[in-house]
Amino acid sequence: MRRVGVVLLAALAASSVFCVSANPVPASTTTAAATPTKCVVKRGQPNPTPFVIPSLQEWTGSKGEWTLKKTTRIVVDPAYAEGGSLDAGNTFMANPSNLKQYAASFQSDIKEATGFDVEVVVSSDYAKDDIYLTLGAEASDPSLNHEGYLLDIDNKGISIQAVTSRGAFWGTRSLLQMLILADENNYALPRGHARDFPNYNERKFMQDIARKPIPMSDLKEYATLTSFYKFNTLHHHYNDNPAVRVKDLMPDWATKYTGFRLRSDNPTYSKYASEDVSFTKQDLREFQDFIKAHGLDLIPEIDTPAHSLCFTKFHPDWTIQNGTARGDWMDLGNQEVWDFVEGLWTEVVGWFDSSEISIGADEYDPTRGDLARKFVNHFHDFFATNFNRTIRMWGSDVRLPGTIEIDSDIHTDHWDWTYSNPVDLVKRGHKVSNLNAPDSYLVPRTAAYWDYIDDRKIYELWEPWVFDVLDKTNTSRNLSPDEPLLTGGGLANWNDFLGESVTRVELYDRVSKAVGAFGEKLWAGSKNIDRISYDKWAPLAKKLRENIPGITLTRRPESKGQYVISYDFEDGAAKDSSENGYDGTLNNGAKVVDAGDGYGKALQLSANSYVSTPLESIAYPYAVGMWIKPDANQAPNAVILESGDGKLLISNSTSPTITFEQDGHQYDTQIIMQPNEWAHIAFSAFGGKTDVFYNMRRTTFVNYYNSRWDLLQNETMVVTAPIRNIGSASGNSMAGLVDGFFVMDREVCAGEMAFVAKHYSNALP
Repeated sequence: MRRVGVVLLAALAASSVFCVSANPVPASTTTAAATPTKCVVKRGQPNPTPFVIPSLQEWTGSKGEWTLKKTTRIVVDPAYAEGGSLDAGNTFMANPSNLKQYAASFQSDIKEATGFDVEVVVSSDYAKDDIYLTLGAEASDPSLNHEGYLLDIDNKGISIQAVTSRGAFWGTRSLLQMLILADENNYALPRGHARDFPNYNERKFMQDIARKPIPMSDLKEYATLTSFYKFNTLHHHYNDNPAVRVKDLMPDWATKYTGFRLRSDNPTYSKYASEDVSFTKQDLREFQDFIKAHGLDLIPEIDTPAHSLCFTKFHPDWTIQNGTARGDWMDLGNQEVWDFVEGLWTEVVGWFDSSEISIGADEYDPTRGDLARKFVNHFHDFFATNFNRTIRMWGSDVRLPGTIEIDSDIHTDHWDWTYSNPVDLVKRGHKVSNLNAPDSYLVPRTAAYWDYIDDRKIYELWEPWVFDVLDKTNTSRNLSPDEPLLTGGGLANWNDFLGESVTRVELYDRVSKAVGAFGEKLWAGSKNIDRISYDKWAPLAKKLRENIPGITLTRRPESKGQYVISYDFEDGAAKDSSENGYDGTLNNGAKVVDAGDGYGKALQLSANSYVSTPLESIAYPYAVGMWIKPDANQAPNAVILESGDGKLLISNSTSPTITFEQDGHQYDTQIIMQPNEWAHIAFSAFGGKTDVFYNMRRTTFVNYYNSRWDLLQNETMVVTAPIRNIGSASGNSMAGLVDGFFVMDREVCAGEMAFVAKHYSNALP
């Protein structure tokens, strides 16, 4: 086959065939403002405030610069290397990380961000090229709070002095961001002094990992992402189910998907664990050690007595025994329910280091308000007496009317005015965290909440003390910024529509584009009067977001042009004819052969052979295509393309049909492949959908069936393109020929696809 990469670029540029893509992100999240993306030092002038997220609270610029060098070390004060006296009292977590552990995290980040392999040493002496980490800032600055730090960049080197080890880690996040935005030729940082501290103690990312199975590797990346913006709390919602109706309207309630992500080895409780993804005690131990080294606490939540279908489907007698009740409501009139919840928590509470536990307790039967209030108070006492732990709950008192007062020691996550009133809760002595919907709610593919958060709105209007952004001066709808019972707030990611509607990569894309603005406001709130405009902030925020060390879920490979990969196999190998040099490797008998009929050369695959590329996947926008000629005999679900994110298959359960597989779900395109015949298969994702092309014609979209009871319809979705292997490394490759494989980093419309496939290939007669 003729080479298509470089030639086609020029041809497309000269052609009149262009596409206009829809943008699934609100227009306000992007900007064309020409703002510098480098950390610029102006010689002879005091240095302006360097850009970081969240913004530095106070900065006094001096003159000159400090430069990262090969001799730079991270020097840890031996007096505090194992931690400070204030560390343990200012976190939910037992055994918080110390300075030496945070220094190791910073060392790894610098290596990935700059390529410099700096050394970590424990010493009381540091040189002008070094970064020094120490504690004791409260002695010289008594008003600095426990997560605050003092940053000095001067001719003596860089010094971060904090009140706690976690505060010092936040100082390293500021330095890391400054390095990412610095000139890559010298990594020069402006000299000056910063005094930085959070105005809110709780800066939280809450995630529903019950209704979408999220692997541990992804959860670690969410931890890395949020700590980059100085979030200090993760909240994991471990059990749930899709929205269910009352039993009379949904008699098959017990058959619905459920998620319970904790897998005990105790047979009494192991049966409830989800088969797709669940975590053991050891898994949670390793995860908590990881997040503590990133400055994070973990709040575990098992949500009862509602949202409990993962338990009630095993015990229908634990549900309220009438047709007007939901099948996921536990019957609090049944003592077995109370005993079970106590036993379950007794089994797993020791897995978690947090001194605070969430019991959920929302959206329960409103006719049983006092019984639900009694349940909440009982578990407040249960955890305090047996485990010396406090509890929190989702705001529910308005929808659970009764005469029993909910204990004021219970921390409340306010989420909806129809369920709780945050102003009233504070008056009654409750600590409150602001997760008010819809502003703080990211719920993919729903109409009621954000699919993508409008980060301009968050940046310009939202504050942790604001519970009504349209009426911010109304004291009956908002709290004071200085309210001592307002602990903070955050972003909540719910996955009400289960895992089928959004892939793991697409979910990360949504979260990553939201957390920067929330991090900005959760740290400083409205008190930072020098905050730059959103139009100046957004492009710098984008550069930071795209360069966070430790993140792989962006799935946007570097490319010098619009072609990421182009293999025509004419050189007898998988040589990339794009500008990127992403050559493939032929494995397990994969070979390049004469395609016959004057069509040039092509890749020949058998069930065990495959070609590996240097890339994992590509997220939207993209276009991927190739010519294939499948043999008549194929293994079940023969793989055309695969990666850790999914597969492109020939599913032959009924007929040889092109099928996508993502996150354990299959999406049938109804395109039937003819054996021993060449066909061009391509797909292109943009604007909330994935076009599928067969022989250069857009034939269909990737669809999923939304089985939520109030929708029951097919909807389009975006798939992440798997490009790690052509064929499969697990011995289930499509048998046949492949030619003209390409990956582009933008969408391609129908007119262009015909141009790509027909005019620059001779694989079809």
